[in-house]
Amino acid sequence: MTISRAWTGNGRTYLDVRPARKEINPRFDTWEITPGTGPFTTVPMADDSRVLLAVPVRDEVAGTSRAELVAHSPARLVTLIDRLDPTLSGGIGYDLVFDGTGRVTGLTSLYRP
Repeated sequence: MTISRAWTGNGRTYLDVRPARKEINPRFDTWEITPGTGPFTTVPMADDSRVLLAVPVRDEVAGTSRAELVAHSPARLVTLIDRLDPTLSGGIGYDLVFDGTGRVTGLTSLYRP
C-alpha cells in the first residue's frame, strides 16, 4: 500500500491508502514499490494499532545499509507522513493488517534506502 495522507479526527487516526506492488530488489535486499493507480480509500486505524517504521542503520561496510523496525504511535505516524515530500511518498510502501471491521491494526513500512 501507499499512503497519501494521514490525519486525526474525533479521536481516531485515518489514512488515505491505495494498493501498490512490492518486489524485492535482490541487488540491495530492499523493496521496490510500484504505486497503484486510481483513487485512494480512507481507512481508520484501531485505537491499539501497532506502527513499525523502518529506520536506516549503516553497516560497517561502506555503501551498504539495512533497517531496523522501530515502534511509533499513530500520532507520530501522522506527523511523519505530513513531513514527507509528496513527490517521494508514492514510492514508500507499507504492509497493513486489517481487523474484521476494516480498521488498520498493524502498519509496517517497507525498507527502501
